[in-house]
Amino acid sequence: MHLRKHDLLQMDAEWLKKLPAERLLDVSIRLLDDVQELQDRLNQNPANSSRPPTSQAPWEKPGAGEEEDEGMPAKRPPAKVPEAATEAMDPADSTEETVPRDVPPPLPPKASDRKAGKQPGSQGHGRTQQLTVTDTCEHRPACCAACGLALATDTPSQAYTAWDEVNIAPPVDGQIGLIFRVTRHQMLEVSCPCGHTTRALPWRAPADSLWDRVGLGEWRLVGPQLAGMIVFLALRMHLSRRRIRELLRELFGLLLSIGVIDETIREAGRASYPLEDALVTEVRQAAEWFVDETSWRERAQCLWLWALVTTHTVVFFIGYRTAEILQNALQDGFDGRLISDGYRVYRAWENRLRCWAHLMRKLRGLAESSDARVAEVGKEMEGLMKTWMAAIYAARIDPPLEGLRIRYAAAIERLRQQCEAHQADDHKVLGSVAREFLYDWKVILRPVNEPHLPLTNNAAEQALRHWVIARYLSHGTRSEEGSRAFALLASVIETCRRREACAWRYLGTVIEAARKGLELPALPAIPATA
Repeated sequence: MHLRKHDLLQMDAEWLKKLPAERLLDVSIRLLDDVQELQDRLNQNPANSSRPPTSQAPWEKPGAGEEEDEGMPAKRPPAKVPEAATEAMDPADSTEETVPRDVPPPLPPKASDRKAGKQPGSQGHGRTQQLTVTDTCEHRPACCAACGLALATDTPSQAYTAWDEVNIAPPVDGQIGLIFRVTRHQMLEVSCPCGHTTRALPWRAPADSLWDRVGLGEWRLVGPQLAGMIVFLALRMHLSRRRIRELLRELFGLLLSIGVIDETIREAGRASYPLEDALVTEVRQAAEWFVDETSWRERAQCLWLWALVTTHTVVFFIGYRTAEILQNALQDGFDGRLISDGYRVYRAWENRLRCWAHLMRKLRGLAESSDARVAEVGKEMEGLMKTWMAAIYAARIDPPLEGLRIRYAAAIERLRQQCEAHQADDHKVLGSVAREFLYDWKVILRPVNEPHLPLTNNAAEQALRHWVIARYLSHGTRSEEGSRAFALLASVIETCRRREACAWRYLGTVIEAARKGLELPALPAIPATA
């Protein structure tokens, strides 16, 4: 049991002097244990624990002439956890890290309970910018709404309403830059011989319980290609709604309200929703995929951003940190290899691999322990893993005549002996690492038998890194629809990048088809050179 602040406040030099020798020795041992553990915590950094580079001060990071060890991916920020909770944690039975994953800090108290946005009774604002119309598009009804008779295209008609749409023109070979066009969409009314006058109506998607407050239809000021660019600026370029508004005004002279920009991003999320099934299908069909998760805040709720990554496809989900997320995503099962860290949810897949980078960081933390006994064990285990890692990389270039498992049989047996000897060690971190190795023994050492298999989960962590930055800047999302839209659009953008396709142009074609109720275009093709 650790000495608490309440205990330390009652201890001073005079109190120690009065203790009998045996009692003084007991207290000294307890203090030594606490000091060693605190020193080990203070010594944690991205190279020997699950702390990310963002938790390290710039002057503490490797300089220009230093290089970090190969295969050591960045992780997410740490979190402060009550001491009682850390005492009860067992990494072999719960999460992968000895330090729990990052949990966003609590939200500051609200200044008031008023809802965000325009308040009742406040003065409204309308569009003041006069746009020069460059094109006209007429929408005619195809048949009479009363009798169903087809209406001839040469039947006299007149416009009864219209709207202007600002869009980006298609690219022209050899042309640099963007050209904006303003199209006036005129809705026509046509009289039928039966005497009924039928009016053309812009298409509008029916209500959807998943997208309660998100509309989808043709009547929009922001054209589909411009909408795709706005989504790209918001998610990929990390621009806030206000900065997107400023960019459009300063560079292109286009005035859009913050509300219109936000509505455009949400609409793009709903338009892309049918692509989720196609993305998940491609992940399920892959030979191997990497998975990882990081914390995400949805208003005052703590959720998790999951990443399912293959070579050419990425799928993001925002939800709870439970097995149901993966079970719902992979309803038809998955026969390929799963590469992950040691989080218990992933143990349901037999065909899986463990990330060695996570294990190496834990062993380095043991090797740098203030406890000499623990440090000696950690150095030996770390040395064995480094030897095997170097041999695996060499075997990929020049396969040995005998298997690595046979060559290093004695060393593998030595590591197992160390793990079995310390699985119940009094040092909690050493004991938990030993149990973790024993629990996943075959999974961890599988690359020794099959050197071509990946050693790290870097692909998933690298895919998450960009969106972790977005989380720092935006502090997460504010609604269920916003979280769903963010995950869908991030999936499409990241998949387009991996397939060397223009993300915002593709999003424009998706939004254009969705606004008309048409079938969405297929995902960009995988490059032939891949």
